[in-house]
Amino acid sequence: MAKQRTDRYGIENCGVRRHGGLMNRRHGYLLVMGTAHDPVGMDRYQSQLLPIYAAHKGYRLVMGDTSSGVAFLDGGLDNLGLMLARFPSPECISDFWWSEEYRKAYIHRKDAGRFSAVALPGLDQEPDPIVGGRGFLVAMATPKSPGCWRRFADPFLNCALERGGNVLADSGPEAVERLESLMPGSHIIVTMFTTVNAAKDAWKAMAPGLEQQRDACGPVNVIALAGLPDDHPERLTQDVYAT
Repeated sequence: MAKQRTDRYGIENCGVRRHGGLMNRRHGYLLVMGTAHDPVGMDRYQSQLLPIYAAHKGYRLVMGDTSSGVAFLDGGLDNLGLMLARFPSPECISDFWWSEEYRKAYIHRKDAGRFSAVALPGLDQEPDPIVGGRGFLVAMATPKSPGCWRRFADPFLNCALERGGNVLADSGPEAVERLESLMPGSHIIVTMFTTVNAAKDAWKAMAPGLEQQRDACGPVNVIALAGLPDDHPERLTQDVYAT
């Protein structure tokens, strides 16, 4: 079992745990979810992030809330902000998260809201960069058993692929690295589409046929995310695309 540790800022995490063979997969994805109540602290935090991401060869694919590109399509979650970032590997996420530079930036965020964060090993082989304007569909749950999750997840993934989606991550608790607090799901799928509307249409098409599997699995949250546009500052900083 992974040994828990708490850093000097009080974040409970499993940072000492590695994913074994899964760590060798090509990309890593950082998924953060939560709410902020101190805009000043969040602005100070955000103002420091771009060069830190660039130094660790990562870049954000999604950054928004229900007023800016995040749509909660199914499940009990609502009114949360989400951020999805891509790194060359899961190891790069750990290096980023525990770097001295990020720890200094994190001071401004730790009392500015409540957040959950996980690192996911990637499955895709798409070369960098991912162009802006993409759409993402995330499914997450804490299922009653791995078997009931696969009975939901496998047809979910098949339908996503049939509708032109690309599977970025499909992780269970043995592969998810919990960095901060508890994400509302021990099993997480991330898929990518050409647009956020294509992601929403994919769920609309598959949802009726997955109703029984979803109910058997337990609460499943499905979220559509709009990718950052090409004119976003991180899209204009080419160094972040280096792998």
